[in-house]
Amino acid sequence: MTLEQPRYLLVVDDDLIFRRLWRHLAEELGLEAAEAGSPEHARQLLEVLTPSVIVLDVLFPEGTGLEFLRELRQSPRWKETPVIVCSAMAERDIVLQFVQEGICHYLLKPFTVEQARERLRYVLHRRGLLPAENGSSEQTQA
Repeated sequence: MTLEQPRYLLVVDDDLIFRRLWRHLAEELGLEAAEAGSPEHARQLLEVLTPSVIVLDVLFPEGTGLEFLRELRQSPRWKETPVIVCSAMAERDIVLQFVQEGICHYLLKPFTVEQARERLRYVLHRRGLLPAENGSSEQTQA
């Protein structure tokens, strides 16, 4: 491969503030970011983009993040794409359903910018898309 393909973070959240926060973090780490305010919009973006990581909310006015994630996992193209779920929902059953679908992390809202940055760095590093920093605390991730 002679040209490196751009690395994308796809943020699927109906809250503009959270989408912009993740965009900022992605750009800080050298990724391009695409924002989708709904799973339907995310489906359209996935027709033309290949994200390295997806950040996904749980609840939307139309549909759920879990339904969207299950669709992703049924596709050979998206089956292995790392997904970080961010939600204010902390019910054990909901979290377990996402874990069973193979998510990387479940980040509870509200979270700090540093928590989000650490999760994203950890996932990118595990995928070989970001070198590890010396003295990093990545092994302490939950």
